[in-house]
Amino acid sequence: MINPATVGYSRSVTTPLGLLSIASCLQAKGHKVRLYDRTVEKAKLENVFRDFSPELVGVSLVSFKSVHDALAVSEYAKGFSLPVVWGGPLASEIPDAVLKNNCVDLVSIGEGEATWVEIAEIYQNRGADFSGVAGLALRNSDGETVLTETRDFVDLGQLPAIDWSLVDVPKYFQPSYECKQMLYLYCAKGCPHNCAFCYNKDFHRCTYRKRPLEAVLDEIRFLVKNYGMDGVYFADEMWGRNRTEMRMICDSLRSLNLDFVWGCQTRIGVFTEEDFKYMYDSGCRWVFFGVESGSENILSKMNKRIPYDKIEETFSNCRKAGIIAIGSFIVGFPGETTEDVAQTVNLIEKIETPLVNLNYFALVPGSDIYYQLMAEGKYSKISDLKELADIRPIERNEYSFTTVPEIDLKVIRSWYMWRSFSAKSLSENTGNFSFAKKVITDALKQLKRSKLKDFIMSMLLSGTEFLSIVYYSHFYPSIMKKYGMGKRYDK
Repeated sequence: MINPATVGYSRSVTTPLGLLSIASCLQAKGHKVRLYDRTVEKAKLENVFRDFSPELVGVSLVSFKSVHDALAVSEYAKGFSLPVVWGGPLASEIPDAVLKNNCVDLVSIGEGEATWVEIAEIYQNRGADFSGVAGLALRNSDGETVLTETRDFVDLGQLPAIDWSLVDVPKYFQPSYECKQMLYLYCAKGCPHNCAFCYNKDFHRCTYRKRPLEAVLDEIRFLVKNYGMDGVYFADEMWGRNRTEMRMICDSLRSLNLDFVWGCQTRIGVFTEEDFKYMYDSGCRWVFFGVESGSENILSKMNKRIPYDKIEETFSNCRKAGIIAIGSFIVGFPGETTEDVAQTVNLIEKIETPLVNLNYFALVPGSDIYYQLMAEGKYSKISDLKELADIRPIERNEYSFTTVPEIDLKVIRSWYMWRSFSAKSLSENTGNFSFAKKVITDALKQLKRSKLKDFIMSMLLSGTEFLSIVYYSHFYPSIMKKYGMGKRYDK
């Protein structure tokens, strides 16, 4: 099971939870599995294949930035005449484009735990007919892509415990707020909402499913006691749907009596100041909110459905509780105007958070806006992985669906990246410039993992990106004035 390397991507590595879950299911059924994560491992491809001698190869495709490496490892496996199966959110949404490459035999659609067990059994028995396996994309005799029956979701309570011996756990540790050895875990899969820019509707079918809480607690106990984990980022697309569920999780985390803190991603308007204090008392130190826009018009087009009048209050309540509130925003959404962007900037200034995660709009296959833009003739269906992967985001111009000047978007994004990086204080319990220290520590850890060639490339990319952020955030005062930017918030 291979997690391919990414190109031109400087974000912290995260635990490959999907692959870990699938690999653990296969091992529970008696199969021998090697999880080879090329985002953290230095082992050469040929050495891994020689030492393990696989009979079946799986490749996870989550991002366009890993397409080149995914194809490279697949072509290498085909040199040994091995069957290759791709899976993951991106592969699930563009199976036609994936199967045009002869180095891929099948695509596992959606969550792959049950599908992979059936695939492995057929290959083990030297079978060749996969038409009866639900949740697959394959080529028929005419070379056309065919989808098998949609697979029902598995009961998360029936999945075996994740086998953490499949990975080198310390390689995934990263610093966060009030912790140094944080890992990504999860309490639930899916999301009940349907934001227009997200693949959730296709991949998770807007279905939210909880993992047994005791399984989560067992996992935390194991990782704290055996590896020294001191922080958890719950990777759920939406953590804690309501106050009852939130308090139940918080009570359980507190009952562990272990020394760790945690953070999560949740929704605007769900919790009150009292709730955030309850979360803080159980170890919560940061919460990520997907606000996305300050324009009610754009929020409507995004189908975000959050209470606009609760945004400022939610950030204020987090701050009062001692929790770091991280605001996520998107600029360049289709149909967005300069006035809409100005409203987003105005909202960011009002919520007074030092940490803003502001990104350009990127078209995600499987999202409602993806299908809408294709129906309107503004975007063509993805058909060639290599061609798409070769294009840098700035050349692909991912934010060309808006009339807002490109330079404006660059300046706005750069300013908030710089403001977050240079924030002196995030909360009373974090040291000075804690976010900058986190970013630098993450970057150094990634560079340390890299081979010499990748190290040099990463240094060049990181240096170029940093200089670009400094340049656009400091040398366009007229644009800064135009949108009313320039404030700093340390708490």
